[in-house]
Amino acid sequence: MVKNIVLTEFARVINSDRYQYTESDVFLMEHMEDKEAVFDVFFRKTEDGGFAVVSGIQEVVQLIEILNNTSEEEKRMYFSKLIDEPHLCDYLCKLKFTGDVYAFRDGELAYPNEPIITIKAPLIQAQILETPILNIMNMQMAIATKASRVTRAANPIPVSSFGSRRAHGFDSALSGNKAAVIGGCSSHSNIITEYKYDIPSVGTMAHSFVQAFGVGCKSEKLAFDTFIKYRKERRLNSLILLIDTYNTIQIGIKNAIAAFKDAGIDDNYPGTYGVRIDSGDLAYLSKNCRILLDEAGLKKAQIFLTNSLNEELIRSLREQGACADVYGVGDAIAVSQSYPCFGGVYKIVEIDNSPVIKLSEDIIKISNPGFKEVYRLYDKAGLTYADLITLVNGDADTQKIQNGETIIIRDEKYEFKNSVIMAGKYTYKKLVRNYVKNGQINHDEYDLLFDIMGSQKYYLDNLKTLSKERQRLENPHKYKVDLSNDLITLKYDLIKKIKAGENL
Repeated sequence: MVKNIVLTEFARVINSDRYQYTESDVFLMEHMEDKEAVFDVFFRKTEDGGFAVVSGIQEVVQLIEILNNTSEEEKRMYFSKLIDEPHLCDYLCKLKFTGDVYAFRDGELAYPNEPIITIKAPLIQAQILETPILNIMNMQMAIATKASRVTRAANPIPVSSFGSRRAHGFDSALSGNKAAVIGGCSSHSNIITEYKYDIPSVGTMAHSFVQAFGVGCKSEKLAFDTFIKYRKERRLNSLILLIDTYNTIQIGIKNAIAAFKDAGIDDNYPGTYGVRIDSGDLAYLSKNCRILLDEAGLKKAQIFLTNSLNEELIRSLREQGACADVYGVGDAIAVSQSYPCFGGVYKIVEIDNSPVIKLSEDIIKISNPGFKEVYRLYDKAGLTYADLITLVNGDADTQKIQNGETIIIRDEKYEFKNSVIMAGKYTYKKLVRNYVKNGQINHDEYDLLFDIMGSQKYYLDNLKTLSKERQRLENPHKYKVDLSNDLITLKYDLIKKIKAGENL
């Protein structure tokens, strides 16, 4: 029987897999709860082999805020029903996060195996955050990255995210539209996203609106007249008419032109006006509609194209000379349709200042040990050249970068594949920011994440630093992401020790 209960915000923190609490019980019994652990969040590949767009950091930091601000009584309301072990239940009810959170900023470009988020905290505190963090990051980064692909295919024509009805539930529609905006969408359609994130929502009309006025040409004209009348009277500036309910060319566009003229809407109208086409041969229909609108003197009338669009279809429409002022994209972005499982992981890399590593016969699953950070190197033209993952404490390459010295970066598998970056020939940016320190939120960094359009601008500015070859959607030019020499040495020393143990 389904319980009729209302979940509080704290449920987001413990929206977890059972094993994390099973392990926590063992850690507590073994008095390991205060061991300092470092966990990294990273991904292993993208849809096209290029970059991903970071989104979700705001909600991750908010998990810490919720955990620390929830009363012991409220925590007990959940844990008393879920945790059978009294000692663990008591421990969790009193638990607050006292560690550190390091992360890239929302809107940053990220590459495989880079630690996008690093949690440094007492073991149980870090362990129980695994599932809720991945739940946030995998969904939002999938959508933001897909939005990036779609908007790059459409550029300079804007893309609106229309996919709420296809999203996987309430939270996916809400924060998914936010992620789509960070990934480059010019607008979205979800009103709760507008309410929470203060990003204005947009919308046109549905076929059901037209059908509500009856069937056929005259009924469609009445629907258009009525829509314009009330929207115009209330100074709601967007007047977009859906014209494919019956016949786009023979009925819809003609009714739209007549309705605009009857209402006195022309190119002097201060708002947006135009038509939307949601079915049929969009290239053919849009070009013919553009001719008819221009002949009627409605040259500023916009044409919105929708209908299961994605980056490939948009690119094809552009190649065919389709006339579009905005593309509306639904499920392709809302569920990252062609690459729905982003695949971010959460791996321990250090315990009590001792680096740890995971080995696998599947090479891609071998982890990078130690407490790390990432530096992005730019050439003299301001284009990104390479990312270097370094150890936080005492890494020689970190010192060279910060001092502007000549640095050699090399492929960890092939030592002969290396690049010499000369002193004075590069600049750098440290990608990792400190959002939580000793359990206290750094509001100078955290508050920036609430400016969603600021995060979008940050993404767009970063995109400009990529060469065209690295921006292309198919087989992008490979971007260098290398490990520092100290990190390579640490990694392979650990592997050698493990292999030596296997041979004893």
